Amino acid sequence: MSGATAPIALRALGWLDQAARVTIVATLSGMVVVVSAQVALRYGLNTSLDWGEDIARMLFVWSIFLALPLGVNSGAHIGIELLVCRLPDAAQRWLTRLTAALACALMAVVAYQAGVLVLDQWDENLPTLEVSAALFMVPVCIGAAHSVLHLLRLVGSGVAPKQQGSAE
Repeated sequence: MSGATAPIALRALGWLDQAARVTIVATLSGMVVVVSAQVALRYGLNTSLDWGEDIARMLFVWSIFLALPLGVNSGAHIGIELLVCRLPDAAQRWLTRLTAALACALMAVVAYQAGVLVLDQWDENLPTLEVSAALFMVPVCIGAAHSVLHLLRLVGSGVAPKQQGSAE
């Protein structure tokens, strides 16, 4: 990226991250409401919502796959640093770029294949709802593509985000 487009791209990526956060909060909130209603109806009135499990599962899938790139950005995914932290800074940056490039290629394949599955399954409906079964694959495609953007940024910078916590 050139010097002028880098800040714009980073700002756009920040907006995308914020949209993902808002969507994750909405999907998790919706999942809590649906699951709570299911429990209340089952134990309180001995009935249930036919569509409750499908919606709760779909909202769970959306929240998980939209959160994936946020973990890439913040360094929240599990990493083993036993050897890497002992390497010189230049070697650490090179290794960071290499692993980010490999992960980027993998996420690009996942995004593409998820897109193929979305197109292939779009006309199949869920058994309890009149919505496409492909809606389970849409967040996989979005999350993988969003991850590619963060990984490309990591390939360019060579500086890995600091881990959120430690196992020690």
